[in-house]
Amino acid sequence: MNEALRTAIAKRKEILTGIKDELIDRLQLDYQVDDIDDDTFLFGGGLSLNSIDAMEIIIGMQSRFGVMLPEGDIAAMRTINTLADFVQSQA
Repeated sequence: MNEALRTAIAKRKEILTGIKDELIDRLQLDYQVDDIDDDTFLFGGGLSLNSIDAMEIIIGMQSRFGVMLPEGDIAAMRTINTLADFVQSQA
């Protein structure tokens, strides 16, 4: 595996861990980072978050990563992975 790929994988893992950590802290979730799968749905069946939590996610992503999620962009907040995709696309 080349160095650029290794760096990209490490960066992605760092973002995923940061998102999970931010969600756990900000929303006071009773989970550990390793308990949350990258494909976990944020709303509905997965973490069962609600619209108030969505606002906290938007604030958390701005605070931790300096990215602004558009309020109506629910697709970016579908799973942990889609949130990470959004953060990476804004970097």
